Amino acid sequence: MIHSPDNSPKMPAIKLPGKGVWIFLAIIVLLALAFVFLKPVYILQGLAQQEMGVKIRAGEIVDIVGPGGVYSDFGLFVRMEKYNIEGVHFQVSDREVFTKDMQPVYVEIRGQVFRPSLSSEFSSGKEGALFTFSKDEIAKKYINYRPLYIDNEMLMTQMDGFSRQAMKVCVGQNDLRGNAVAEGRDILRNCIETELEDLAREIGLYVNNVVVTDVQASEQAMAVINETNQYLLDASKAKAQAQKLEEEGKANAVQKEAEIRVQQAAAQETARQLVTLAKLEEEQLVAKRAVLEAEKENAILEQSLNKERALAAQELAKADLAQTELLASIYQSNPSYFQYLIAQLNASAIRETDKVMIIPEGTIPQIVLGKDVVPTLPIETP
Repeated sequence: MIHSPDNSPKMPAIKLPGKGVWIFLAIIVLLALAFVFLKPVYILQGLAQQEMGVKIRAGEIVDIVGPGGVYSDFGLFVRMEKYNIEGVHFQVSDREVFTKDMQPVYVEIRGQVFRPSLSSEFSSGKEGALFTFSKDEIAKKYINYRPLYIDNEMLMTQMDGFSRQAMKVCVGQNDLRGNAVAEGRDILRNCIETELEDLAREIGLYVNNVVVTDVQASEQAMAVINETNQYLLDASKAKAQAQKLEEEGKANAVQKEAEIRVQQAAAQETARQLVTLAKLEEEQLVAKRAVLEAEKENAILEQSLNKERALAAQELAKADLAQTELLASIYQSNPSYFQYLIAQLNASAIRETDKVMIIPEGTIPQIVLGKDVVPTLPIETP
């Protein structure tokens, strides 16, 4: 058997790696598997301003961080879960919420629910005080209600249940009128907000901006309300009319009383004036009496003075008469002296230009004219 020569090319021999290389590759694979399954580290993991972080190590929450920031950790099964703290809007309506008098009403509410943060504050409707969340409280609530913190749909479902419960509790406290009228809606809103705050607080959440956007009663119930409102309006009008009549009556009574008081005051004033006039007249009479008494006393005094004057005049006359009698006695005792006085009086009565003629008794006097008439006897005055 003859063999022909083989001219086909020969394959190069493959050299397998050594044992050390296989060990290195095994270590790399093990480290990769450990990093994937054990998650021993996370580095520079950031949080946005509206995010909170829950740091977990070996299945246990070790810290609550945020909002915002960059964080790293190393350990066994370490990770950081995030949840958003922005407000989540909810809107819930129920067409058959029964009032205290068993009337169905349609109620619709809206609001916002917030997940907790270390910087958030909320107030309790019942207590009225401000509260903040602590790390321990957030960690405890996160463990129990983690799906509500990371899933908005589950949070909306939970708030839907809370809202319906709050609506039933608050609507059921009042009758139809107390829920449907304007002032009743404010009470209803405050009640629903308070109930939602208490329910949300139990799971570490808080609510805000809760409003009752609609409250509608059935047509039959609205007819009853309208009839009741009309009745109340009529009753209010009747009450106002009665009050008006009562006030008018009181006003008339007050006016009559005022008129009577004016009349009484006028009568009292007239009586007072009469009394005053009587007093004045009495005073005038007393004054007149005093004047009369004074005039009487003056007349008596005048009479007394006249009597005294008469007596004085009489005494004076007596004194003058006594002097005259004394002179007469002197003259009678001394006739020559009397004649001398007569001559002296006559002489004193004659002036230098007068002419005196002495003629005998029984003769007729003659008029003598001329300067050199003799005898002429000068008469000298003493």
